[in-house]
Amino acid sequence: MREILNGIFTWGGAYPDMPWELNGYAIRLDNGAILVDPPSPAADDWPQLDALKPIRKIIVTNRDHDREAAQFHERYHAPVVAGANEAGGFATLMIDETVKEGDILPGGLTVIDLPGKSPGEIGLYFDPLRSKLLREFGGIVILGDALIGHPAGLLRFVPSRKLDDAPQLRTSLRKLLALQFEVLLLCDGHSILKDAHKKVEQFLATQP
Repeated sequence: MREILNGIFTWGGAYPDMPWELNGYAIRLDNGAILVDPPSPAADDWPQLDALKPIRKIIVTNRDHDREAAQFHERYHAPVVAGANEAGGFATLMIDETVKEGDILPGGLTVIDLPGKSPGEIGLYFDPLRSKLLREFGGIVILGDALIGHPAGLLRFVPSRKLDDAPQLRTSLRKLLALQFEVLLLCDGHSILKDAHKKVEQFLATQP
């Protein structure tokens, strides 16, 4: 587990059948922390995670990112949160709360509906005008499977076998162009810590 930005921690693992890492995030707030798509941590990561308590929410961005959310829920007794249109798509994970476009989570984190990869995929946005904690970064977007960072510095979609509706996803992602952000934290592959808005704009310009 490492601090990727001031107050934002990440840890990860690997897919046996994919050439990129999976990432989870812990975001420190004034009064606790939130977790996003948490995979299993290494044994020596637990003390760092425990130091962030109370864990306010465990956010799962899509049906394929249940990962170790149940384990974190059992340890920290924090509610598991997912998109309203995704809640019925999890094989075993119990969802405690659902969210929709525009809902505000702890720390000023805004929910973005991004259907296409799956019906209830969500992204998360730290608006620099709303979030005093993370204003210094010029806005942050967090994505689950809506985009993947692979290889480093480049963006792509998930493999077609995991993608429900590519045209719908392309339309959904154009919402991001209306947001102010410089950092893109990706739960699959390499994040983009500088000029992320430009990178997303360039990628979408190549899509039909």
